[in-house]
Amino acid sequence: MSEAVQIDINGDNNGTVLVGDNNIVHYTDGRTIVTEREGGPVPVRKRERPDPRFLPESAGSLIGRDRDLARVRGWLAERSAPVLVHGPPGIGKSAVLSRVAREAADAGEDVVYLSGAGLETEDIVQELFEACYDSPGYLPPPKRLRQLMGKVRALVVIDGYEGTAESLERLLDATPGAGLLLGSTQRLLGAEGHVLPLGGLTEADAVTLTTTEVVADRAGVLSGEERAAIRELCRAANGHPRTLLQAAALMRTNGVLPVAADPGTAARALVASLDGDRSAAARALAALPGVPVSAPVLAALAALPSPDDADAALTELRRLRLAEPAGPGHLLAGEAPIRRGRRDAAGYATRRTAWVRSATRAEVAASAAVIVAVLRAAVQEEAHDPARTLARAAAPLLGRSLRWGAWGRTLAFGLTAATNAGAADDVAYFESEKKVRERALGLLLGLGGGGLGAAGALAFLGKGGSVFSVPTLAIAVTTTVVVTAATAIGVHLARPSAAEQPATVITPIAAGPRTSGNARPPLGTVDPPLGIVDPPVESGDRPSPDTGPGPIRRTPPDPGPDTSRRPSPDTEENTPRDRNRDTPRPTPHLTLSNPAIESGGSTDARATGFDPGEQITFSWKGQGSSGDLGTRTADARGAAVLPDATVQAAGAYTIAAQGKTPERRAEATLTVRERPAPLIRLTSVPSSVQAEAALEVTATGFEAGETVRLTLGDTLVATATAGGNGHVTLRGHAPARPDTYRLTVTGRAADRSDDTELTVTPKPPPDLSGGWGGYLDFQDVGGGSYEATRSGPDHVEPNSGCTFPHGGAEVHLSGNGPVYEGETRWVHGSGGQNCDFKWGAATFTLSADGDSLEVRSQNPFVPGETKTYTLRRN
Repeated sequence: MSEAVQIDINGDNNGTVLVGDNNIVHYTDGRTIVTEREGGPVPVRKRERPDPRFLPESAGSLIGRDRDLARVRGWLAERSAPVLVHGPPGIGKSAVLSRVAREAADAGEDVVYLSGAGLETEDIVQELFEACYDSPGYLPPPKRLRQLMGKVRALVVIDGYEGTAESLERLLDATPGAGLLLGSTQRLLGAEGHVLPLGGLTEADAVTLTTTEVVADRAGVLSGEERAAIRELCRAANGHPRTLLQAAALMRTNGVLPVAADPGTAARALVASLDGDRSAAARALAALPGVPVSAPVLAALAALPSPDDADAALTELRRLRLAEPAGPGHLLAGEAPIRRGRRDAAGYATRRTAWVRSATRAEVAASAAVIVAVLRAAVQEEAHDPARTLARAAAPLLGRSLRWGAWGRTLAFGLTAATNAGAADDVAYFESEKKVRERALGLLLGLGGGGLGAAGALAFLGKGGSVFSVPTLAIAVTTTVVVTAATAIGVHLARPSAAEQPATVITPIAAGPRTSGNARPPLGTVDPPLGIVDPPVESGDRPSPDTGPGPIRRTPPDPGPDTSRRPSPDTEENTPRDRNRDTPRPTPHLTLSNPAIESGGSTDARATGFDPGEQITFSWKGQGSSGDLGTRTADARGAAVLPDATVQAAGAYTIAAQGKTPERRAEATLTVRERPAPLIRLTSVPSSVQAEAALEVTATGFEAGETVRLTLGDTLVATATAGGNGHVTLRGHAPARPDTYRLTVTGRAADRSDDTELTVTPKPPPDLSGGWGGYLDFQDVGGGSYEATRSGPDHVEPNSGCTFPHGGAEVHLSGNGPVYEGETRWVHGSGGQNCDFKWGAATFTLSADGDSLEVRSQNPFVPGETKTYTLRRN
């Protein structure tokens, strides 16, 4: 069976990549030719040790995970089944996987460590193969891949794997000889593997983790009040490590008590502290959630001066716990509140295009997930022109680098962007490349009645001399076998449509099914492309069943109707005409991605078993009514998908997919349940706030557009409108009177509310410390009292000639403001002689802005005489 394809694209993309073992696809300027490769399987060389590029560095202690680590180590030692560590983001899965991988490597075991974040399963499998085998430009067929990887006795660790259960099966099949350890937010394994659900830390471990982080940059130890506050924080966070680490990072600069009182604001406060390169780097990471970004790639995306600058920004983000290492780069830690929009997406796509055009294939392969994520963001933000340009530049490099999962996603995003941008040339290019990819994957599986090894050459002719011209697909050879559907590394392949008439081929015994000695292979004709003519196959030239695969000869083109060349009666049943006639027409079928939804929800309706190009109308019926959902055209596989089909009212419905005739119909049942009223709850409320200070409260569970009121006791503090997700943020100010208030958020009715207590604390007295009047230095002496000494040079008082010395005390005052009581120093003398200093009672009034202090002082030498003047802050 033919199992090879070789593909190249222009510029750095020109050359060959062998996909399988027997067929080669050459990409040249404006032309792609698929030819046969003679000989046996491609030779490969197993590496002495797997590629250690992404193996994590040695780390310190891992707090609170001893039991979890012991269970994972025990399961892996058995090597009886795969192991999955799963849990929510930030719970510590990566830390556990990194520790296990590092320990195994330090013990001398072969370890392959990969980040699966943002990667298609087929690309993960290819990375595993390349990590274990030195065979550049080769994508082995599935059977040989399994044989080769069966010789790999390494521990394979894949962090951030978010594939489906179906794709996990392909991953397991590709690692038959290895121990497999996965980290995921999903529970993908059942009874066929070991599963460790990772939860939060115990209170004691959480306190240890947080305290260790807080005191790392602080001298001394925490007070009892601070330790108690950290303990309450750990309880509120349910021991979630990332939440605690981010809170600890903020505590190091803002203090323990303010952060512990309102831990929900930690990530927002940390983001608000970013500026310059750090802010640009964080925005770029936020635009690509779940995808590792290396320093060089980040520098290009965020327009930073150099990779060193990007590395410095990542180091700071890592210190603030806003970024964390993953595979070849860094991820944004959690869902930090960073805004991004169309301008960002367009800019990233444009800068990524410039980077791609100067990058090597290896660099593009390493950042395949980033390219796909940038395209996704650009398409979502409707930045279609930058998206199609990036897809056009990146697609051939991804194909040439054998990242065919990313290649397929790039072609799909490119087609969407080109269609929305009205770029006809690009639409034609992406559609053509999708067909090339699907056919190449079909050849990889050996589908097609002998494949290219028997059929000859397959040419794809293009216009112009560049891969960026619009190619015209000219199929020179197809096969006698109608392929209904196959899955080749995650891609579904379709049977030929009516417009793609199959040519008959010779199926050599060595390439096709084994036959008896008297049986003859089906005969037919082939038009080889480009005028290629091979000598006819003579019976004596056929390989015997025992000789194995060898060179395959082809028949010359049929010069005309020659009845002597028609199939004999004993082979006629194998002709395409009879095979099409005898193949039963598939039965239409309809499946719903979710057969039970809540009102307002949606489901994807997938119709199969229709004819390619057939118009399919989707409709609903039930509850005494009916309606259309939309129309789709069946693809080359006879399938069509109607995404986000929805029926609003609760009840039981029949969803139908109707083809061109009444019998071409399929139905499925949809149940729509009443959506339960969302629970209205306060999600972020400070436990206390100072009098007259700014107050911010968030709540959820309201309806989009609903007006929400915030009250403290009977006083209305703020109103706001709930957003589309039911969330609302209300901002106002605390009352001036310190007290404990009932804080309530209320929607359109009194029963749509939630409440809690809010303590309003007294405002702290103003801090008068510092320079005043250009010559006085106020110092806090405790108990709300201040002493002001002369900070300037000695001062000779002009009326008396007496001197106020430098450093001498001249003002005393105390109180909580804005009015203070105290005294000022007076002097009496003449010509600098008989100088007498006395204190006179004084009243001090602080201005509202706290920048000026009015002084009204009584003259101790002249009863009833006062002096008024103003001191201003330096």
